[in-house]
Amino acid sequence: MPGTAGTALITGASSGIGAATARRLAARGYDLILIARREERLKALAGELSAEHGVAGLAVPLDLEQTDELSDALTDVLATAPSPLAAAVLAAGHGRGHGPVREADAGPWESQLRVNLLAPMLLVRRLLPELDATGGDLVVIGSLFGTRPSPGYAAYAATKYGLAGFVRSLAEEERPSGGCRICLISPGATNTEFASVLAGARDPRVHDVTDWPYHPLLAEDVAAGVEWVMDRPAHARVTELTVDPIDARY
Repeated sequence: MPGTAGTALITGASSGIGAATARRLAARGYDLILIARREERLKALAGELSAEHGVAGLAVPLDLEQTDELSDALTDVLATAPSPLAAAVLAAGHGRGHGPVREADAGPWESQLRVNLLAPMLLVRRLLPELDATGGDLVVIGSLFGTRPSPGYAAYAATKYGLAGFVRSLAEEERPSGGCRICLISPGATNTEFASVLAGARDPRVHDVTDWPYHPLLAEDVAAGVEWVMDRPAHARVTELTVDPIDARY
């Protein structure tokens, strides 16, 4: 049986902020389209949330780096949506290949640009008509790396600066139309598998918070921000939200 709130499409849904958001939205009655590369994880999460909350869960293994195929693939996915698209949360990211610019390999730069910037741009362009039709919510997960200098992470920061510029510009373009609500959420350090990859780990894992020099955000903290943004009344639009550990030291 479909959920009662419409469908929420979530990228990066196999772990971290994406998975935490899926749990919160399923509990609110959203059917789910879960997108990531790791099919087994997606299927397990979709099955778990369907059984627990009585919503439809569609697991879609998709590599966002393959940007040439992305729009067509998304059209096929939307054709199978169990209910009208009411929300999209773009939480996927690429964090491998950092280091000083003088020593950097350009290959990972291109991968980061595709996953972190070009893919969200293409997804947004395809999703806007669907979300406009329902007056839905588009939430893009950026990063505080898109707000400050980040030595050693110049390419990653560049993609996040670019993403912030894209979403801010889009929100102004779309404001007169009164269609979907658009928000950029920029979290600081968050204890996820992605954070360990960004820090250079070969095998992604969630660390104990005591391993950090300060108390990091949890994926659930950012997901709560997504839920809060979507909870605003129809006449209120939160176009940007920053969430950072209170004792962060960067």
